[in-house]
Amino acid sequence: MQQLHRVCSLETVREQRVKLLLGSMRAEERVAAFLLNLSERLTALGYSPSDLALRMTCEEVGTMLGMKLETVARTLSKFQKDALIEIEGEHVRIVSIEGLRAVVGR
Repeated sequence: MQQLHRVCSLETVREQRVKLLLGSMRAEERVAAFLLNLSERLTALGYSPSDLALRMTCEEVGTMLGMKLETVARTLSKFQKDALIEIEGEHVRIVSIEGLRAVVGR
C-alpha cells in the first residue's frame, strides 16, 4: 500500500511539473521535453533510452501537449531533418539525447 501511494505521488508530481513547463514552452521545446520524458520513464523501467515505440498519433500527442496536429508533425519532421531523431512508423529512435536536451535548455 505504501509503495502504491509513493508511485501515485510521484506520478502526480511529474504531471504537475510537466503542465507547468508546457505553459511556458515553445512548440519545439514541448515536443523535445515530451520525448525526453518518455525516454526517462522507459529507462526507469529497464528499456532502451533511445528506442521508443510511440503508439500515439500526432493528434494525440498534440492534445496532450496543447498543440495542433500539424505543429507536432512539423516539429517531429524538423527534429528528423536536424538528425535528433529517426522515425519509422510507430518507432522513434532518439539519435541525440543531448541535442533534444539543448532544445529544451536543460
